[in-house]
Amino acid sequence: MKQFFSTLILIFSFAVVYGQITLQKTYNYSTTVIKLETLGYKYYLMDVPNAQCRIYNMDHSIFKTINCAVPNGYYLADIKFVSENLFNTDSQIEILYTYYKYVSGTSPYYIYGTRIVNENGNNLLSIDGAQYNYINKTGENEYKLFSYCFDYSVFPEKVWTNIYSLGGTFVNSPYISANKSDVLLDAFPNPASDIIQLNYELPENVKSARLNIFDLNGKAVKNYLIDGHSDHLSLQVNDISSGVYLYFIEYDNLRSPSKKIVIQ
Repeated sequence: MKQFFSTLILIFSFAVVYGQITLQKTYNYSTTVIKLETLGYKYYLMDVPNAQCRIYNMDHSIFKTINCAVPNGYYLADIKFVSENLFNTDSQIEILYTYYKYVSGTSPYYIYGTRIVNENGNNLLSIDGAQYNYINKTGENEYKLFSYCFDYSVFPEKVWTNIYSLGGTFVNSPYISANKSDVLLDAFPNPASDIIQLNYELPENVKSARLNIFDLNGKAVKNYLIDGHSDHLSLQVNDISSGVYLYFIEYDNLRSPSKKIVIQ
């Protein structure tokens, strides 16, 4: 019996050694994962300085680099819907990405735009003013792209919605939302120099989430655990360098669209 327990302890010791959590790879940009229709699971990241979407195999080797052309003075804000057959039926990968420009002055504002391109960088669609993009179910086995557009150069801001039929076939993905307002985000004051309040509203069934703040190089600056018991986070920004930052919320393998804050 004593020998039996000694054997169990030895087996358990090996299990502890080989069952440890180990770091596999560090990417210097915000990275997520997607399951492509025929190619399977891939990592992809958004490289803001080089305006690229880079896709990696599950062994972390590079698979494809897709250039995300943005107008002069603009920056990437978000990449969504990495897909083989969502926007058309050819053999290439397509992505949707959003970009923005900060216009300073007495009444500063943002200008947004969205494009859909294939893996060669060929433009399939440009949407001026599009800040948020969702794929919503509009019938049995029917899905459409909803682009929510804003013109912040006027007051009150101009708001409109473009609805597009999809040229390909919808494939269910955790990164495709069925609702426009899965997560609501807002920041005040913005720009901020002392304290900024990040307001949020989580879905009813979400108990906890993480709020992330990244710089324009895709590097993490701050992250906080949040829950549904509160609807905002007040932050001292004295220790954050002046500049433009992106923030978003992650929960249950989902990520909200990024929004911008300006620290003065």
